Amino acid sequence: MYKTTVRTLVRHSISRLNQGDASLLLRLASADAELAFPGDNSWAAMHRAVVKGRDRHVTHRGVDECRTFAERFANEGIQFEIEDILVNGPPWNLRVAVRAHDFIADPTGGDDLYNNRAVLFLEMRWGRMVRWEDYEDTERVATWDRQRDATPKTDRAALPDDVLREDR
Repeated sequence: MYKTTVRTLVRHSISRLNQGDASLLLRLASADAELAFPGDNSWAAMHRAVVKGRDRHVTHRGVDECRTFAERFANEGIQFEIEDILVNGPPWNLRVAVRAHDFIADPTGGDDLYNNRAVLFLEMRWGRMVRWEDYEDTERVATWDRQRDATPKTDRAALPDDVLREDR
């Protein structure tokens, strides 16, 4: 029964994030939550230098750093389309895997501005998220960073919010 509740809570949190509201997701995070976003890109290097290796490298520590990640995510208009949510383990050692397509809609409704596939791996203790690892094609993320840097901010600002934040 609690696995169904967790799936519903994750879907609802991501739906709110798609609408530009990261507050529910952040309320689930423990005070010392950790986020690992691998790769050599601006998202991974928001708070500390990128470290490459086989061990998980924490890129964001604590709710404040996770907030900057989530708010940037919402402000960029990135959308998640969830394909599957897997939940395993007892409430004191819960693991959640979310397979999704993430993208930014272009003005025509396509996803040519940015699109990727992701698996989010969450570890939770008694309903609080303690770890989040985000696995996606980080080359696509780095390419998008370069494209964004080459696009004048005035051009990006011209995209209507309703196109970027359309709830799918």
